[in-house]
Amino acid sequence: MSPGAIAETMGAKNGNIDVILAKQGKIDKLQLRRRVEFRQATQTDAKMDLLRKKYKPINDTGAKTKANGVHKVIAGEEQSSESNGLLDRSGFRRPAHSLFPAERLTTGWKTVRPIGPGLNNLGNTCFLNSVLQCLTYTPPLAEYMLARVHSDSCRAGDNCMLCKFEAHVGRALSKRESASISPKSIVGRLKMVAKHMRIGRQEDAHEFLRLLVDAFQRSLLTGIDSKIDRRIQETTLTHHIFGGYLQSQVSCSRCGYDSNTFDPLLDVSLDISGSTIAKGLRSFTRPEVLNKSNRYKCEKCARLVDATKQMTIYQLPRILTLQLKRFS
Repeated sequence: MSPGAIAETMGAKNGNIDVILAKQGKIDKLQLRRRVEFRQATQTDAKMDLLRKKYKPINDTGAKTKANGVHKVIAGEEQSSESNGLLDRSGFRRPAHSLFPAERLTTGWKTVRPIGPGLNNLGNTCFLNSVLQCLTYTPPLAEYMLARVHSDSCRAGDNCMLCKFEAHVGRALSKRESASISPKSIVGRLKMVAKHMRIGRQEDAHEFLRLLVDAFQRSLLTGIDSKIDRRIQETTLTHHIFGGYLQSQVSCSRCGYDSNTFDPLLDVSLDISGSTIAKGLRSFTRPEVLNKSNRYKCEKCARLVDATKQMTIYQLPRILTLQLKRFS
């Protein structure tokens, strides 16, 4: 038998797919010599994520590990994150990179500024005026707006709400303004913030704040791939100022297994009816016992068990926004 025939026979015995396919004439030998290179994905696969939630692998051994008593999923996106050093000890996935350099933000005022003018009521716009005043006197945001960095590089066009707010802050904190001013450019674009809100009608200030910050976020993400990783989307100017993360941890009382879930926050709602903010925060983070009809199915024990669930603020924002719920 010739050397070539011996090599071909040995390759077939060892399961060499290149030799087998070439022998069967199903693929050209030149194509088999081409090297296939794989690169690490930079974005999550939404379809694959949905499939992972819908189906459970039969051979699931080793799919989950417990490190330092904390649940970490070693599959798909989180496996990639761990290999890239993006997962911390609690299982929180950090962004691969940031859209906005946080070092540009200040923690306080650069200079002592006089109190700015009041805002005219343009027809039941108290809810809007109060939100604008709060944001105008938020040091990190106001100082960045005064630098006019955003408008110089804005890609959202003339209807950018962050550009309108930047102009408002520049006017409100200008030494030239002594009398009250009218925020007409923002009131006139109320529909761009929330389609269901009407000029002349009383609206909820907290709802308007959330929608206005969302409008800022949309402006900042203009021109950026909408499929970009969610964690990276949470690295804009608005999230660097107002954004943080909540941690919901469920601890199995039987095996001590901890399951952590992290969600972004832009504010925290506290029930302070007849109480104080400090007591409201303690109530917000108070552990909840899951037992009886509300038992928890532990992923490690694979059975219903008694457990403890606790909500905490895992990462504090620079500016923590509290919604005070004074009424039940």
